[in-house]
Amino acid sequence: MPRAPPRASVIWPIHAVAAGAYGVAMATEDGQARPARDDTATLDDGGRTVQPAPPSEVDAAASPSSTAVGAAALRAAHLIVDQAPPILDDQVSIRLLEPGAAGTIESGRERLTDPHTRALRCGIVVRSRFAEDRLASSVQRDGVRQFLLLGAGLDTFAYRQPRWAHQIRIFEVDLPASQADERRRLARAGIVAPPNLTYVAADFASSDLVDRLATAGFDRRKPAFAASLGVLIYLTDATVDRLLDAVSSFAAGTRFVFSFTRPAVGQVATPPRGRLAARAAELGEPWQSFMEPAAVEDRLRRRGFRLVTFAFPEDVTREYLIGRTDGLFLSPRSILADAIL
Repeated sequence: MPRAPPRASVIWPIHAVAAGAYGVAMATEDGQARPARDDTATLDDGGRTVQPAPPSEVDAAASPSSTAVGAAALRAAHLIVDQAPPILDDQVSIRLLEPGAAGTIESGRERLTDPHTRALRCGIVVRSRFAEDRLASSVQRDGVRQFLLLGAGLDTFAYRQPRWAHQIRIFEVDLPASQADERRRLARAGIVAPPNLTYVAADFASSDLVDRLATAGFDRRKPAFAASLGVLIYLTDATVDRLLDAVSSFAAGTRFVFSFTRPAVGQVATPPRGRLAARAAELGEPWQSFMEPAAVEDRLRRRGFRLVTFAFPEDVTREYLIGRTDGLFLSPRSILADAIL
């Protein structure tokens, strides 16, 4: 969902030390802003439904997200620099980057394997794997047939979906300019969007998400699986509340998996200070929300979520990292939440 101004190169500001390594992965990106799509369109070239945003939202979100491109670059790097088998076997992300990106990533292997960048890359691939494993359970065990990607960025699940996912409807929700950039990249790579995918243009801060989803064909009378990965840190507290309000209005049995970041020890400044926070702000994507698990649980339970669990780094390590020898590890501040209405 966050957006960044156009610039000559795209570097994702998650860890200051990792910025140079991310720059290696992104060195072939041109970083140019793409025009938002025609807001009168209802279908894309492949016949997939596209829900337009009002002109005011298109104007306010005129640049695609640099964080989405950066995340795709590190998912691609996972297959190149880390050991097999991969945590997330995402063969699509590399195709969404600029031509020659694989060679650029390979040539930057040394920087991409420093500890800070390993933690960054690990968090990105683990959160997607965590969400997709739980989506599979919800579909195959509980019969869920709707999947919402809230702040989809360049998430590639829809384009590499396993056979069991063919029976569900997938709704990718993001800013219109980011979705236009995604479709440009898909077209360049020759990737056709699947028929069970619907793009929903929305800004969490200003859109009526429930109404936008209903217009796109989402049925909130039926349970859904929703995921929001690497998004909440860029939203204000008020916008986080808007998002939680929207999801909590869905049918009983809806499951919501999302990532969030704990504040650093002693962190009291708002906005956060330091080189890393400054770099994030420079890119137009300032960090805004840091939350403790107890506060997150309170916000969820007040909205009717009956089951709330957290996967802390040690839990995720046991599930996905035991036995690996590539040095991947998670930041102690990165938490995954799994809540059910």
